[in-house]
Amino acid sequence: MTNDMLFAGVDGGGTSCRVRIETSNREVIGEGFAGPSNSRLGAVRVYYEIEKACVEALHQSGCGREDFSRLHVGLGLAGLGLESELRSMLSFPHSFASVSGATDAYTACLGAHAGKDGGILILGTGSCGLGIVGEEVINIGGWGFEISDHASGALLGLSAIRSSLFAAEGCRPETDLTKAIMAHFKNDPQAMVKWAENAEPHNYGSFAPTVFDYADKGDPLAERLVAKSVYEAGSMIKALRARNVERICLMGGVSKRIEPLLPEEFRPCLCEPLGDAMDGAIRMVRNDVLDSGGAKV
Repeated sequence: MTNDMLFAGVDGGGTSCRVRIETSNREVIGEGFAGPSNSRLGAVRVYYEIEKACVEALHQSGCGREDFSRLHVGLGLAGLGLESELRSMLSFPHSFASVSGATDAYTACLGAHAGKDGGILILGTGSCGLGIVGEEVINIGGWGFEISDHASGALLGLSAIRSSLFAAEGCRPETDLTKAIMAHFKNDPQAMVKWAENAEPHNYGSFAPTVFDYADKGDPLAERLVAKSVYEAGSMIKALRARNVERICLMGGVSKRIEPLLPEEFRPCLCEPLGDAMDGAIRMVRNDVLDSGGAKV
């Protein structure tokens, strides 16, 4: 392995794609940002966002797209829990030196505990719990917006929108939250339907801060929706603890609103992360390059 190699760690989810690039000597040369990159959006769109973020990161050190050929990329993407999605992403024609892939939860866990045993609970646009205990990888959730993603921003936003339309039709009491959400759609159910036809998880997740804000103000519907999310987050933590995951880091924008509301019983097992998902993705791709026969980096 030569010092000309570069390593990129990608943290991709339903809202955004972040990239950090390091030299073989572990010097950070740049970071980039792009749009949604959940693998379920398709390899063409995801690689477009990844390349855009990589170019931005490379430009910060005077490099550019011409350096893709020496860039080894670790993909930590939401949606890669399905083997078919992983195969699709890794087999897609790309311009990089090599590509490794895993779920964003796995790379987040590697980064959070610096490669040691531990667990994470991601609560963002989607949600997923993951623990690493020895050689065992423990997955909790992360099966997608339609059937999983408990305590996520997307599910919280969807629940609030559905409840608001139900209230507007006289099927449940209106609240300040339901009125605010209906006003967002100009009090027009047909506008809501048109929006929903093309809405993606991050679009639903954009309503989550509003729900938390109204819960803080005492809105009864918002309080119930948030309480359900808190309960679901606690259930995922319990599931990890039951599998001998001793230390758990909470991650994602929604976790910042949920953590203060968790019961006291969870405090002893919660800890601050040592690194982030981009650190973990770089650690993963470095190890894969090493395992393939390169010298130690």
